[in-house]
Amino acid sequence: MNGMLLSMVAYDDEGNPDPTTVKPLIDGGTEGFKGNVRSVVPGITACLECSIDLYPPAVNFPMCTIAHTPRLPEHCIEYVKVLLWPKEEPFGAGIGVDGDDPKHISWICGKAEDRAKEFGIEGVTYRLTLGVIKNIIPAVASTNAVIAAACATEVFKVASSMYAPLDNYFLFNDVDGVYSSSFSYERNPECLACSQKPQLITAKPLDTLQDLIDALKEHPLL
Repeated sequence: MNGMLLSMVAYDDEGNPDPTTVKPLIDGGTEGFKGNVRSVVPGITACLECSIDLYPPAVNFPMCTIAHTPRLPEHCIEYVKVLLWPKEEPFGAGIGVDGDDPKHISWICGKAEDRAKEFGIEGVTYRLTLGVIKNIIPAVASTNAVIAAACATEVFKVASSMYAPLDNYFLFNDVDGVYSSSFSYERNPECLACSQKPQLITAKPLDTLQDLIDALKEHPLL
């Protein structure tokens, strides 16, 4: 969506965006008791790619902990998913874990309970197993309502021009009480999506396609 909206923006000879081609984007999301709203004006404000660094990395458990010293029920579930499943292949050779198949989840949950008992760990449930396998983040109705209302308010501002829109990032947190703040996230001048700045990659005459792919992987911005 980010790339599509940016591709619709036309620029004049001086590199300024044509306002008639700009389609604003209001984006919101929640994670448990936390939420955020962003107002993106393609070609003018920071795009989604500019703020990609705000996203925390995915939670990964060390393999040594999973295999030898589990301390949490999640460690037991990951052990069954990562190590035991490929070894035992409970539903046939080459069949991977399907998070939407209750039989798969039940098998993993049962094996995880056995491992949890072995290490004196409590808390392995079907629901937790499903959450770990599918990386599900619990939704909180009150947080969803706040963020949905904030998004609707921003859409109304943009559509009616009755009030200045958000500039351009809003945070909400009600883990301990209620906290909210807003700030202006600046555009990344090196952003691959919206900066209109080409990135140079040096290649040798005898480089192959694989060399180009490797260079793209190692490029700090790509």
